[in-house]
Amino acid sequence: MGFIRTVLGDIEPENAGLTLAHEHTLFGWPGVEHDHRSALVYDTVLKGLTDEVEQGKQTFGLGTLVDCTTIENNRYPSLMREVSQASGVNIVCATGFFCESMGIPYHWRRQSIDEIADFFVSDVTEGIVGSDIKCGIIKASSGQDDAFPKPAPKGPHGRHMGVYEDRVFRAAARAQKRCGVPITTHIDPEDWQVCNIGLEQLELLMEEGADPTNTIIGHTFYATIDQLEAILKHGAYVQLDNVGTGWRGLDDDVAVDLMIEAINRGYIDQMLITFDRFWYQLRGDRPFTEEDPEVMERTPLDFLPGTLLPMLRERGLSDADIHTITVKNPARLLTFTGAGH
Repeated sequence: MGFIRTVLGDIEPENAGLTLAHEHTLFGWPGVEHDHRSALVYDTVLKGLTDEVEQGKQTFGLGTLVDCTTIENNRYPSLMREVSQASGVNIVCATGFFCESMGIPYHWRRQSIDEIADFFVSDVTEGIVGSDIKCGIIKASSGQDDAFPKPAPKGPHGRHMGVYEDRVFRAAARAQKRCGVPITTHIDPEDWQVCNIGLEQLELLMEEGADPTNTIIGHTFYATIDQLEAILKHGAYVQLDNVGTGWRGLDDDVAVDLMIEAINRGYIDQMLITFDRFWYQLRGDRPFTEEDPEVMERTPLDFLPGTLLPMLRERGLSDADIHTITVKNPARLLTFTGAGH
């Protein structure tokens, strides 16, 4: 019997409800935790986060939130647990790393692929260091500097990925083979201009034996329909994210039309919707500068029921189709496969 692994323990897939598959409850770039201006007042953060998650529950029936914050970006599993307990919303915690231009701490750059895979498996099956909270998904990332976007150059292994990113992807695939954990990826939107970066990521994972039907390729709606279909043909999931923000020039109408075209080609069972929202930022309300820009606006919580779902209905999707995309598909994706766990 399959299960979804949350910060409060394993649940049956049918109890996941409406799911946002790529979010960030608490987020800060590496080093922000040492910034006096970003000092975390735990009770304030806990209340603020709980209020936000409860608002999502009340506004559109949020049932499960997947926190894809990686270890170097101030992942806070004990906070996730308290928010989940207080709100009644399931939270899935990720293990994994961000892009090597902004993440993958030096210690992990010195480890072998198998040692990184061991780390992922331990986070998933034993619990995060200093905690009994187990992770329910692995995140692997590729791309360049977020402040000054540019396409990634071709790396030493022939893909538009760095040497350490290559190791993390291979380790994620090996860990998935061992414990059945789903994988999700981060893509820099600039990379779609120079290659099918989503397919490059997926082919690397499959090269190591990963199951594409247990994998999300993220930030895919900057692609063309041909790029998207090349990924979908392998059975991987893709997610519509960052809508309502204009992040990296994303046009909501173009992105939604792309999803509809993919659905019309027969891929509705591989579609996901999420915000990719920073529910609480450690940097607080400080003004943003050219050197330290706003990475992502927070999508208003009423954007999903008030704007995005009506856009999908206007283009012909039924309530049953929307239920498939927001409930059935993420539950299937997050379910651990038959490997030992």
